[in-house]
Amino acid sequence: MCLTMNPDAAIANYGYPGAGPYDGGQAEYLRVPYGDWACLKLPGEPGDEFEDDFLLLSDIFPTAYYAAELAKVKTGKTVAVFGAGPVGLLAAYSSMLKGASEVYVVDKSDKRLKLAESIGAVPINFTDGDPVEMIMQYRQDNKKLMGSLRPGEEKALGVDCAIDAVGYQAFDRNNPEEFKANQVLMDIARIIAPGGSIGVIGVYSADPAGKDENEKRGYLTLPWAELWFKGVSIGTGPTPVKQMHVFLRNLIFNDKAKPSFIVSDRISIDEAPEAYKQFDKRNDVVKPIIKFY
Repeated sequence: MCLTMNPDAAIANYGYPGAGPYDGGQAEYLRVPYGDWACLKLPGEPGDEFEDDFLLLSDIFPTAYYAAELAKVKTGKTVAVFGAGPVGLLAAYSSMLKGASEVYVVDKSDKRLKLAESIGAVPINFTDGDPVEMIMQYRQDNKKLMGSLRPGEEKALGVDCAIDAVGYQAFDRNNPEEFKANQVLMDIARIIAPGGSIGVIGVYSADPAGKDENEKRGYLTLPWAELWFKGVSIGTGPTPVKQMHVFLRNLIFNDKAKPSFIVSDRISIDEAPEAYKQFDKRNDVVKPIIKFY
């Protein structure tokens, strides 16, 4: 958390758009200062059935689980996850681990939505229409749900918990080739039920490529009146990985969690540049893993 060299992005991992010389860990060798502090002891051997699952403990799985924590997902809650990338899919999966009764996943990739469906979530493709209305209609068509409601409750069919796993690079639903930084948050404000909870794990920061000065500074317009009257709570921020990786590891080796279902490709380091290009284009790549042996 840099307060000196990059004060404009204090407590933001050195600033997302201005990450400086930190190019990531995709290399044969990597120097990590004070790395022992972050080590987690793992059972098994390289190449065993847990290897890919354990690899996801370094970031993606804890981040997704933290999203469910921020959204206050608990047993019986209903959840809408916007974004079916690696974090969004695992946020839906984490919501189920926490006992959610209904989980909806919103995206436009058929491949990613099929993965969401494979773990028991309801896929919502926003290219087919307004995702908020589609979720509402799905709930209205649930006869058991409608039969359990008291008079008047059918007017408030929003979800208890919502997770933004997209961030400021959200697609504009009226112009899918363009970005609209506040699109997901606007949709969440409509779908969240009174008293609900929102977890924002998607990155929001200043965007040098923003459409206007506000977006360039990271200032977004939100329906605060609607959120205020609904009495919702909002949780945001980077993930405290070390608070979660021990119990998530235990879930994995006790066969209670298998996060590697999101892994779509296993590639060599030489194939990484092309994989990044495909990932950036939002093609069928979901989560590549680089193998060094």
